Amino acid sequence: MAIEKCKVTGVKFFTGTIDGKKIDSGKIFIEEQLDFTTGRAKGYASQEYNLGSAEAVQGLMHNPFPFVAEVEFVRVTNGDTTKNIVTGVRPLEMVPPAESGKKNSTAHA
Repeated sequence: MAIEKCKVTGVKFFTGTIDGKKIDSGKIFIEEQLDFTTGRAKGYASQEYNLGSAEAVQGLMHNPFPFVAEVEFVRVTNGDTTKNIVTGVRPLEMVPPAESGKKNSTAHA
């Protein structure tokens, strides 16, 4: 288990039935640095992680986005592939709005 301070850029959830199968899912989007080691990328992107149930996401939706949070990750492997799973999120502070004119800025009314 590892706890990291991360910028949460968004969340989404779904509860319902598709093709007779009940679905209850939540996703969280976390800002991560692009792989600069090749010299062909620079900057940041939002990476999607599973966040368990829709209820876990709904508990975060009252926050203004983006925000900074302590995010708890667990690293798991099947012997071939390793992945990080988000097991907890605790908001810490708001992130200032992006400067106008930047690609990912969102206008609020």
